[in-house]
Amino acid sequence: MTTLLSRPDYVKVKREVARILEEFAITEPPVDPVRIARMLGVTVYFVTFEQSKQNISGFFDCDERAIFVNKDEYPLRQTFTIAHELGHKVLHEAWAKSSDYRVLLRDSNYQADEPHEKEANAFAAHLLVPRFMLDKYYKRLNLEQLSTLFAVSVPMIKNRLAFEYGIRQG
Repeated sequence: MTTLLSRPDYVKVKREVARILEEFAITEPPVDPVRIARMLGVTVYFVTFEQSKQNISGFFDCDERAIFVNKDEYPLRQTFTIAHELGHKVLHEAWAKSSDYRVLLRDSNYQADEPHEKEANAFAAHLLVPRFMLDKYYKRLNLEQLSTLFAVSVPMIKNRLAFEYGIRQG
């Protein structure tokens, strides 16, 4: 039996991210989700999806203990995808093994509001740009410098600044 989520559990997300960062002694940016995946026994493959599946950024395969990432995506998108799929592995492995799990296409039908997806997105954000690391740098560096330091996109940095500090930047 799988667990259907009625709403995301962000406390659990933050707890699991903190556990991973502590367990692997990650204290400075950038956070490497491929390295974390390997330490968790998950292989990351960069693959070319067939033409009809080009809108897939990636997915977690429980049976193979692997994350498959679209090698044609922008590198910073790949980083987020790996972290997002790690979120499914860490938070939703039982669900990902069930018939309820679906590989989602990034198109007009994408369901970013689905609770598992919200949790995986939050997991990726907190893993790649943890608050304690952001605290050290956000007042000293501009958006582009933060983006480079954390190896994430500028929109991701804007999102984290807005979420953590209420800072909204055009």
